[in-house]
Amino acid sequence: KKKITSFKETRELTLLCYAENLLSDDEFLVLWENNQSSNPDFPWDSYGPFDLENIDEAECKAEFRVEKRDLPTLRELLWIPPTFKCPQRTICDGMEGLCMLLKRLAYPCRYSDMIARFGRPVPELCMITNRVMDFIYDAHGHRITQWNDTILNPRLLEQYATVITEKEQL
Repeated sequence: KKKITSFKETRELTLLCYAENLLSDDEFLVLWENNQSSNPDFPWDSYGPFDLENIDEAECKAEFRVEKRDLPTLRELLWIPPTFKCPQRTICDGMEGLCMLLKRLAYPCRYSDMIARFGRPVPELCMITNRVMDFIYDAHGHRITQWNDTILNPRLLEQYATVITEKEQL
């Protein structure tokens, strides 16, 4: 089984070969320049893995906009599976994936902002978050794409708007 080498590993090997005089100056420069990532190199591996048990209530509410005690119920109601598997074989616990999506949706949040919490590189965070979002949409999308005439008809929508407006004026 072949392992795909990262830019970082290739650059480290290039430096080692150059230090051992296995590469000329020109060869070194060509290899060095051609093995640079256009993405920032975040130190994701210096952080530990996600552990919901070590997140206190206030942090949970601030980061995910959900009470910690409500996360298991939310997971159950959204039918979140035990694990998510991405096409490139990354595996993520279902609760971790749900928390990633919740954190990502808590504006403003970039994937790089999530590294310290989840201890994963940006590409994995992106793939997992998209996988969870796709799962939820596939499972529940019909709830927002199909008109529910019993509660969302024009007459009732007008009534809802009127009640809310009257409530705001009190």
